[in-house]
Amino acid sequence: MAGSRPYSLSQTLIHPLARMLPLQREQSQVYRFGERVPPSGGLADHAPTWEAVNLVLAARSTLQARVNLQRDFTLLAILASTSSNVNGGFRAQLYDTKKQLRLADRGVPVANIAGSQGGGALPGAFFLREPYEFDQPDSQVLVLVQNIETVTNTVQLVLYGVALRFNQQSTSQPEFPGGLVSNSGGD
Repeated sequence: MAGSRPYSLSQTLIHPLARMLPLQREQSQVYRFGERVPPSGGLADHAPTWEAVNLVLAARSTLQARVNLQRDFTLLAILASTSSNVNGGFRAQLYDTKKQLRLADRGVPVANIAGSQGGGALPGAFFLREPYEFDQPDSQVLVLVQNIETVTNTVQLVLYGVALRFNQQSTSQPEFPGGLVSNSGGD
């Protein structure tokens, strides 16, 4: 299998950015939760959440999608797949609309998100070095996807993270009853 380590178990994939890291402590250099005792902080009452964006892009076109996130969503990883990956697939750019912040300076190629394994379903996920918190009320992420291919491309981008469970109270924001339920009204 292309991209797997020949001396290891089959299906053990090499992360595309692994050669940019020092040889010692690779896991702790990539992902902070790789520590022996990860700092859970305020994530104790959070549950895993996936926010998926499916787009069908015409040749060399750009589409955007606005995703409403659950309360106290913390982004941990980004997964991607594409139907055509001959000329590079697509580029993706993420914006935090509440904080008015780009998560990268420019669009990130699909090879950096999910590996460079040819067309079809790509195998990997890009884990952020530090989790990114969408801690504002009614947080949204704007996903801008640019097709690099000369043919129609079906793109799926999945944001994996943890969010506060619906039956738990937020410690960072006042909630109903007696507090704000959204940022659209109130003091």
